[in-house]
Order: sequence, then C-alpha cells, then structure tokens
Amino acid sequence: MMLVLREAARQALQRRQGTVRWYMRKQLIAALSVLLSGAALATENYPQDVAGYIARREICDHFRSEPWPEGGSSEERERRDFIAAQLHQYCKGSDQALRELKARYGDNRMVMDRLEKYEAEIEVKQ
Repeated sequence: MMLVLREAARQALQRRQGTVRWYMRKQLIAALSVLLSGAALATENYPQDVAGYIARREICDHFRSEPWPEGGSSEERERRDFIAAQLHQYCKGSDQALRELKARYGDNRMVMDRLEKYEAEIEVKQ
C-alpha cells in the first residue's frame, strides 16, 4: 500500500512540476511577445544596433522588475533560477553597450533622448 501511495505522490509531483514549467514557458512567451512587438514598433526609426539594444534592454528591465521568490519550495527555487538565467542572458553587458552607443550617437538627438531613459549602471560590480 505504501509503495502505491509513494508512486502516486511521485506522479503528482511530476505533474505539478511539469505544470509549473509549462506555465513559466507560457508566461515567458507572452511577455516576450508583448515586449518584442512593442520594442519593434518603438525601434523602427533607430539604427540597427540601437534598435537591438532597445529590444534587449526592454526584456532585461522586465526581468529586473520580476518579484524574487524567497521561499524554499522547488517551484520557488526553479523560478529564481529561471529569472537569474534571463537576467544573465538579457542584461549582461548592458552597461558597456549603453556607454558605447551613447559615445557613438552623441550627436544624434533622437537616439540620445531614447538612450537617456535607461539607467546607466544596472550590472552588479564584482
């Protein structure tokens, strides 16, 4: 009897973890769709390197604003790992890229007005 209960509990846990992963993927796809469609509209008049930075930075800022799960459950640990991976993917190198774009387009008022909206120092200094 205990073996049957253990197996049922294991299967329930796997279904729950699969549901959490599915939900996180669905949430990411929805967020990226909204961000990228808005970023695409917002960046169509900028040089390609600036437009790429804007799109990446919008996603970075989205994940920077995500609440950080503080509990010890497997779902909370998985969510923290997911957010950390997204921050690494979209935010790493952002400070340097922003400095370079500002230096390159310092005489372009339209580009500078857009770039000035971003916080200059978001990466953790080691």
